[in-house]
Amino acid sequence: MPALSDHLNLDHPGLESVRAAIARDDSATAGALLLAYYAGQRQERCLDFWDLAGPEDYQPMPWGASSTHDQLWKNSPERVTAGLLYASGHTFDFSRDAEIDWCSDIRLWADGGKYPHAQARVMLRRLYWLRALDLSYLRGDAATQERAATQFARLMQSWLDQWVEEEYAVNHAIALADAIAQSGLVRSWFVFLPAPQVSAELKLRLLRHIAEGAADVLQRAVWNPWIWGLSEAAGLGLTGILLPELKAALAWRARCFEFANRFFQTELRSDGTVKKMHFCPHYAGGTAAWPLAFYPQIAKLGYTEVLEPGARAAAERLVDWIAAVQKPDNTVPQITASDAQGFARWLIAGAASFDRPDWLHVATAGREGRAPAHTSRVLPDGGAFCLRDGFTKDAMVACFHNGDYHNLERTSLALDLYALGRTLVTAPGRFGYYHPEWLPYFASAGYNTLMVDGSAHQIWGKHPLCQGAGLTDACWRLEPDFDWAWGSHSNGFDAAPDVRWQRGLLFVKGGYWLVIDRVHGPSEHDFSLRWLLTPSRTVVEADGLTVHTDNTDANVRLVPVLPAGAQLCIWEGSSDPWRGWYSAENGSKMPAPQLEYTWRGPLPALMAMLIVPYRATPPDHALALAETSPGCFEVVVRHAGREDRVSLNFHGEGSARLTRVSAGGALINYELTAKQAATLL
Repeated sequence: MPALSDHLNLDHPGLESVRAAIARDDSATAGALLLAYYAGQRQERCLDFWDLAGPEDYQPMPWGASSTHDQLWKNSPERVTAGLLYASGHTFDFSRDAEIDWCSDIRLWADGGKYPHAQARVMLRRLYWLRALDLSYLRGDAATQERAATQFARLMQSWLDQWVEEEYAVNHAIALADAIAQSGLVRSWFVFLPAPQVSAELKLRLLRHIAEGAADVLQRAVWNPWIWGLSEAAGLGLTGILLPELKAALAWRARCFEFANRFFQTELRSDGTVKKMHFCPHYAGGTAAWPLAFYPQIAKLGYTEVLEPGARAAAERLVDWIAAVQKPDNTVPQITASDAQGFARWLIAGAASFDRPDWLHVATAGREGRAPAHTSRVLPDGGAFCLRDGFTKDAMVACFHNGDYHNLERTSLALDLYALGRTLVTAPGRFGYYHPEWLPYFASAGYNTLMVDGSAHQIWGKHPLCQGAGLTDACWRLEPDFDWAWGSHSNGFDAAPDVRWQRGLLFVKGGYWLVIDRVHGPSEHDFSLRWLLTPSRTVVEADGLTVHTDNTDANVRLVPVLPAGAQLCIWEGSSDPWRGWYSAENGSKMPAPQLEYTWRGPLPALMAMLIVPYRATPPDHALALAETSPGCFEVVVRHAGREDRVSLNFHGEGSARLTRVSAGGALINYELTAKQAATLL
């Protein structure tokens, strides 16, 4: 108690009796009075403050993926109460362990660098699993509460005994109070205040550790302009807000709000993209947790004007970014280190705080709120086309990435396609940074991408989307019944640096996606064109190249037109070579069909892939591609008596035209490459 009292502002209202006990050197009474004081604050600062929803309250994710961070590590209340902790692919049975080795292991990352903390241990030390114990105690009967409190006391004692002072400041801040996972030691300390299984000595020791930990974060935290910096700020802010009796509480709150205002006004690009991350739905969503979760949360205690007008406007741009990539089933594109889980719960909370009924509409798959003004959006700084025909569960949604990367991934020109309630064509997910196979597969070869001479396209660097008049770089057109996007990868391939790749996407809303790949450069090469599907049963049709799936929910048919000699191989769960894997969340992977079309041939070359979603009976759409004159091509989609013709002219800047011929003979022409006067950003 004497060491803890040094951190307390004993003049704070309500602590008069504590101050008197300390003055007469009665530490035992002072400690008891302090705990009794906080027990009286427990309802407002814990039970009324935190989101106490459990895993059963969250929308389930497809393919066994997680929808919340507490589920992400498989730490359900029942499992953690039984002594089982899961982190990044590892299960630790602490019900049998005499003690926990919190600090061991060296992690070898995919880039060959060694880091002092193992991924699994980092997840444990961030204490995300505390939420599970909280729920078990708050919801359980007397016997369950006893088990949860006993487990809490044992784990906390072990954690305190092995605490490393040099712990990464961000890990420390997250452990204190995490706005992302709605977890943290501050919350759990209040939850277990009534528990007799947790001794008064341990409760006071934990409170002292919180005070010293926050002081340590304040001293060591540096300006880190992305999600981890915001995590530090939130950890400090929540500690200062929920424990205002501590002397440094005002400084912690001030640092938090100062950081947030600086971050949102300096570290976001014009379209809401986080500068440090470019296009990464997972980490952008974690960053958006500050305005979507933390900001509405602290408003409950009166902190409603902490964002300056410029910061608030910028935060809304970031959340608009998240709403643009959110799919109707509460998933996001798994491009550049992203997991599947979306941000619907946070969008709903933010919709109320920011008065944005369009966010509510996106988050509820069109059931509530007001529809956004536009279905499709372009994120030029993020390098992505987010295209859709609506917001309901069965809507068609496409994410076409044509920009920079978050980490080691080479994701340029990758696609993520959703329809009829299911993601159909996707990216591999992130599985785990520390697995050696991650670099060659999850960083490049696992995408729906093109490989030349066995190599991926070269690292690109920063490249915001700039609309041009032709087909030399990037162009787009967004219309009520179709969207057109043309992207270019400006660098070559590792083994073929003189080869260039471009990809076009025609999205006929309510109908299909047409993907056109153009490759140009000198000489002959070996080509591998890959398409990764979500876990499905695949059927190869009579031509040996067309494939459709046979799922009970939603299906897709892929009809290719490829150069002569192309062959198809479908990989699923192969480790030699590494092909056909899908990771819905960090730390787990499952077999999934990866279509690989291979051939050897000269350049230039033009390929097309028609992708049609359906439920039961495979559709009969037909696809044709012809060179009408040197350098000019026509790609034709035929279905139900209608033709859609995409004419491509690669002379000079290049041009594209869509001609639609209906069953009745009506003819409509659209210039696809003319620069638009207004762009939907």
